[in-house]
Amino acid sequence: MERNVRLNWEMIVRAARERRKERGLTQQHLAALANVGRSTLNRFENQTGDVTLSSVLRILGVLDMLDRKQEGTLRLKASETRDGAFDLTFAPTFGGDQREAKTFASLKSLEAFLSDLGVPEETQKRTIGEANGRGSGSIPRLQISQTEVEENWPNVKR
Repeated sequence: MERNVRLNWEMIVRAARERRKERGLTQQHLAALANVGRSTLNRFENQTGDVTLSSVLRILGVLDMLDRKQEGTLRLKASETRDGAFDLTFAPTFGGDQREAKTFASLKSLEAFLSDLGVPEETQKRTIGEANGRGSGSIPRLQISQTEVEENWPNVKR
């Protein structure tokens, strides 16, 4: 499958440099945290030479600029307020804030959403069957990107 991927390299470098400075990190300190040489970090920030992708990813990772996968459990319940609807919540395995449920008005929209998350069809059928039969079902140990979590399950307002 061919994909047309474009990166705005100048924007990435500028954002990384700004974040380093906002956090009060020297190039030497960030390089040590990222396990790269200071000269590597300098070439990256000044765009003056080749830097390996693995080095760039370590730098961006230390600066929390990568979309990491988060492991958790999807919990599915038949909606208590709407017939034929389902409420789906994501519970992170390792801490994290409580998230609001995402409601699906139809089985078809729920199945499409689960497919987009990469949930196998057999797992979908089992979980939906549990929700219809017992009132709830779950999909444990699912890996979801932090961006998808934040877009689909906002933090519960306190």
